[in-house]
Amino acid sequence: MFRMAIAAAALAVMTAGPAAAVADPAPAHDRVVFKHAGKRGTPCEGLPGCTFVQLKGDPRTGPSEAMFTLKAGTPFAPHWHTSPEHVVGVAGTMLWNVKGHKTYRVGAGDFLYYPSKAVHSGRCAAGADCVYYVYDSEPYDFHPAER
Repeated sequence: MFRMAIAAAALAVMTAGPAAAVADPAPAHDRVVFKHAGKRGTPCEGLPGCTFVQLKGDPRTGPSEAMFTLKAGTPFAPHWHTSPEHVVGVAGTMLWNVKGHKTYRVGAGDFLYYPSKAVHSGRCAAGADCVYYVYDSEPYDFHPAER
């Protein structure tokens, strides 16, 4: 009797087919795959040598994620954003100045966070273009700041 119950259970599992498979937790439209090599982005407003690719979200209305590329040696002037920023280095080395702190070297795999309204500036170090990922938890804005 016990063997018959085990066999019946095994048969039920084997014949259940795809309906018994675990559902994919993330619908395909929620996924983004970005292969950076050879891609051209949208020029960054007011910053020659900078391009970006919007990965997820609408920076005008809420949280967003983007990948930025700065040409080697390209500086960016002091500014701040309402949203705190989460930055991950992908390639090259960024020299990132956050007012009141030391200059941070952000390279591939490095993470940098600074709070809302933190004045920051910097440049992509010479030798290689810089690629970095940015997550903003609030709508994106840009406010020039004094040096």
